[in-house]
Amino acid sequence: MHAVSPDASSPVDLIRIGVVTLVTTATTQLVVAELRRGSIHVELVTAEILLAPPALPLYLFSIDARLVKSCVDPIVTWAAACSPRPGLIAIVEEGAAEDCEALLAAGFDDAVTAPLSARELTGRVRAVHRRVHWKISPNGRIRHGRFTLDLHGRSLWLDGQTIALTAIELAVMRVLVEARGRALSRADLLALAWGAQELDTTERAVDNVILRLRRKLPRPELIETVRGVGFRLPD
Repeated sequence: MHAVSPDASSPVDLIRIGVVTLVTTATTQLVVAELRRGSIHVELVTAEILLAPPALPLYLFSIDARLVKSCVDPIVTWAAACSPRPGLIAIVEEGAAEDCEALLAAGFDDAVTAPLSARELTGRVRAVHRRVHWKISPNGRIRHGRFTLDLHGRSLWLDGQTIALTAIELAVMRVLVEARGRALSRADLLALAWGAQELDTTERAVDNVILRLRRKLPRPELIETVRGVGFRLPD
């Protein structure tokens, strides 16, 4: 694994992210430069990272659209086996919206097509970092009705089952649990879970995460759709 050493003058509290180069391209170099200009500490690593536990809290994968189907499962499986689970971001080169949707559905926390502005890129990285590194309550758990979220373990307890969650799934569930049965609109969820007021994230991202959560629950109907409003958890 090849890593770029941090600048000796860099502050110790920088966001740290590994940029994984499945295929090194000009886009990869541009991404690294833009993140560093945004005061984010970047380590450039190879796909060999998938053979060892993660050393960083976030990883950004630069993926050619032609490789999405072949590489998504190994990446998501690697991350899911780790505790704590690292945040996963993908930049898809020469990709389409469908490629990003496939990555999100598989378990990535964010996915976007290249090119994108430096401001949007750093904003997305910071948003995922916030979701991965919440200020956790003293016992690490919050409850509503039959739902219990373990924020330390990034999991949901429901009907005697423990369900592993990605960072964005946990963020959405936390917002719904803390709403205490109140219905939240898609715009509410975007603002509270994604912090996406200024990012190019659409309400379709909310629907994708809700769909993923329902597939994981033993009783999908426990995430209720409130017609004309959004979503809620029953009391």
